[in-house]
Amino acid sequence: MRRGHLSHGLGQTAAIWLAVVLLALLVPRAAVLWSGIGAALLASVLLGKWHARRQRADTAVGAFTGVVLWPALIGVAIIAINAVSASLSPYE
Repeated sequence: MRRGHLSHGLGQTAAIWLAVVLLALLVPRAAVLWSGIGAALLASVLLGKWHARRQRADTAVGAFTGVVLWPALIGVAIIAINAVSASLSPYE
């Protein structure tokens, strides 16, 4: 029986969150963004539960970690981009 790996769960949830980022860029509406975030959270948790039921504990941990990790990294990236763009703005 094949055992899971932490990186597999993280990679799968990264793909889910990448789809949300692309959706947000393609359809710039708040309702679509919040729906995408909710769907991604649900999909990531269900993915982790699925791996846990299949006795792939490491992959399940990776998926559950991705529920928190990827949105946090996306948020940090948005804050960093805003900080850099504000510091480079000539209108201060």
